[in-house]
Amino acid sequence: MTEPRGAAVWVGAGAAALVIATITFGWSIPALRRNATAKPGERIEVSFLDAPAWMTPADLAPLQNLTAAEAGSAVYDRDGLARAQNALSATGWFEEVRQVRRVGSSALEVDASFADPTALVVDGDGEHLLDSGARLLPRTYATGTAPPLMRILGVSLPRPTAPGQLWQGADLLAGVQMAKLVGSQRWRAQVSAIDVSAVRKDQTLTLITTSGCRIHWGRTPGTEASAEVPAAQKLRYLDLLANQYGRIDGAGQHGIDLSVDYVASH
Repeated sequence: MTEPRGAAVWVGAGAAALVIATITFGWSIPALRRNATAKPGERIEVSFLDAPAWMTPADLAPLQNLTAAEAGSAVYDRDGLARAQNALSATGWFEEVRQVRRVGSSALEVDASFADPTALVVDGDGEHLLDSGARLLPRTYATGTAPPLMRILGVSLPRPTAPGQLWQGADLLAGVQMAKLVGSQRWRAQVSAIDVSAVRKDQTLTLITTSGCRIHWGRTPGTEASAEVPAAQKLRYLDLLANQYGRIDGAGQHGIDLSVDYVASH
């Protein structure tokens, strides 16, 4: 049986169109890949969602450079995104790095939760930044040059070997808990350090004010002995001193004991 001439023409035209489409599509894939890859020398912009105010442009720059270097410039390189996520997590600056994603061919966006700088642990090598969970952050300051965070003195165990690790020791953990409590008070700027050196002996802490007064706090909040004043009462007394004298150490230039029912000062 002979097919109609028109059908043969239609089949031939369809085959030709298929060949052209295939060739065009074949050409388009490399073109798409070229367009989806940053051009040589083009800077890859990296932005962090919800970066905290304390992370300055100078602080963010090394993290941005690390992200760009690990992720690479090819949009289709998902392994690069995974490498960037792992590299950021390993820096110690983050509680969680949820995702690194591409925005076009020359931008990356990082969805992550930064650590919360809470205190500085002072030892012979300087002042080491710590987060609210007592994890070491990747920043050490020369003594006296750190920002105005609470300093913790007298820790018994050496600092961790790498950022992101927990700084061990009951004394250090007690100091961090105390730093968080003091940090929420209106007179916080009057306290320069927390001395934890007595925790190993009798589990007590001492606050040191900016004028050098030592305020014997007692045990860590929540672990007070039966005869000891609770933390809330101690805070109320310090509030009273701040209202009356303008300073929490106004009633005792050298020392104050908050751990007993009557407050002793000298």
